[in-house]
Amino acid sequence: MEFLHSEIFIRIMGIIGLVLGVAAFQSNKHKGIVMAKMGSEAAFTIQYYLLDAPTGSIMNLIGVVRNFLFYKLVEKGRSTKVAMWIFCVIYVLSAIITWEGPESLLPLIGKLCSTVAYSMNNPRNIRIINIPTLTMWIVYNITCSAWEALASDTISLVSVLIAMGRFDIVPYFKKKKENSKVLQK
Repeated sequence: MEFLHSEIFIRIMGIIGLVLGVAAFQSNKHKGIVMAKMGSEAAFTIQYYLLDAPTGSIMNLIGVVRNFLFYKLVEKGRSTKVAMWIFCVIYVLSAIITWEGPESLLPLIGKLCSTVAYSMNNPRNIRIINIPTLTMWIVYNITCSAWEALASDTISLVSVLIAMGRFDIVPYFKKKKENSKVLQK
């Protein structure tokens, strides 16, 4: 039982969260993004709890449930709008209950943004909206010494930008180039 509260275990949870969090944004499928983020958030739930960062912990725990529900709704072709609003209210209430001071606003804003993002089926929109999400978490991670989470969110931010290049920007310019060739003929 002592191992579960050790610095080594705390860091192992962070590394698991880091690996899954970074892998998430290299998928171009809704399922791949959401499933990897569920695993990442589960690991960070434990790490934040052990670091005595209750807002971060509860926000990630709710995120696991939210991601699973959104995945199921999207898989069945059902709307996520009502669930999105319900989770936003749950996040606000959770931030009030676990209030640590102004720094609790950081994960709250991050989770509100990601809730909107994961309620969508479009991987491009998920990536774009995750930019402010990750930025909020980067700052929060510094405040609670969650170094692996900081690394994860920083790498994830770079990963999002790379994925945007691979899946959004490069194809856009390729298509634009092809269209200009067609017009020149």
